[in-house]
Amino acid sequence: MIKPAACALLLFLFSLPAISGQLTVSVIQFPEIKTAAQLDEALAGLSLAELTNSNRTMTKASYLKGGYVVFSQTQSASQRFHSTTRLLNTQADVNGSLSGGRISVVITLSEGVDAGLRRFSKRVYQGASDLRSGQPRVVGIRQITEKTGQSIRGSGDLKETNLCSVVIAQLLE
Repeated sequence: MIKPAACALLLFLFSLPAISGQLTVSVIQFPEIKTAAQLDEALAGLSLAELTNSNRTMTKASYLKGGYVVFSQTQSASQRFHSTTRLLNTQADVNGSLSGGRISVVITLSEGVDAGLRRFSKRVYQGASDLRSGQPRVVGIRQITEKTGQSIRGSGDLKETNLCSVVIAQLLE
């Protein structure tokens, strides 16, 4: 005899929409300011896995050239996903959810060892956005502009440095 609680649990599990396929999440940094709309337009029709298959973005799309691939991972798509990857002194933790055509993801990159005199740094990249199957999509974007002054022999120079960090996801079913 099946208990009512077990029946309710089975009905709940079978009513969840199945997600199949591969989910690729990546973090790319650009040395100039970018907009999410222009990035989404440039990503149209591209494979995120192929774009991030090197330490630099691999593409003919001029708007995406010059990007530095900080992190990229492909995993089986599921409603809730979590993975931890470690390579040498870098650890990447990916946590997120994929439900109702929407993705939410947090990628934490930790470098170094938290022991003794060695330094330990942590960078967090996150975002949420609608995600259709097949189309790479900007999930999160962070723009940083830094101005530094430099004085050489009495003359001052102000230098501006831009950094654009972008979280991109693609679901392939």
